[in-house]
Amino acid sequence: MADMNGHMGCASPGSADVDDAGGVPGACWFVAVVSHNGEHAVARRLGERGYVTYVASQREMRVWRDGRRKEVDRVVIPSTVFVCCAEHERRDVVKVQGVSRFLMNRAGAGGVCPAVVPDVQMDRLRFMLGATDRRVDFVGEGLCAGMCVRVVRGALCGLCGEVVGDGRSADGSVRLLVRVDALGCACVEISELDLEGV
Repeated sequence: MADMNGHMGCASPGSADVDDAGGVPGACWFVAVVSHNGEHAVARRLGERGYVTYVASQREMRVWRDGRRKEVDRVVIPSTVFVCCAEHERRDVVKVQGVSRFLMNRAGAGGVCPAVVPDVQMDRLRFMLGATDRRVDFVGEGLCAGMCVRVVRGALCGLCGEVVGDGRSADGSVRLLVRVDALGCACVEISELDLEGV
């Protein structure tokens, strides 16, 4: 079983008849979208059920205005927990408190399917976050200006709009625009993880 920081991989030493997911027969790294600031709690709950998880986080020193200093885990990819499990286990994972859904890949050859992160990419991400003493920021590539999107969770669930601007803020949010012909546009900041392309 892994801890929340992923210090143990998906691999089971000496296991046979396994695929590229690193040790669990039929297992892959899926991306669970979780409640805001709930990454570590969700990873802990999943770990208690025997799942291997990874929260992309980095230790950093936080300094408050009154001079207090404390080392904290800063989550690099907000609202995300990587979960190594078999396809048939995803139904159980999504029932865990705090898990909203799985990130979907709409650009796959077989149509819409769950996004899967290859082992080599997980290894590189974990190595980068564990080895560098410099701040690591995550830059999403999925959405770009002008792209039509739908909100898939939260108070605006179901709303369709358009991504505007040329970048995302430090917390991973983008600007969602809704046009009102003859008047103008309404814009709101929203997490990129709450959106899907249409």
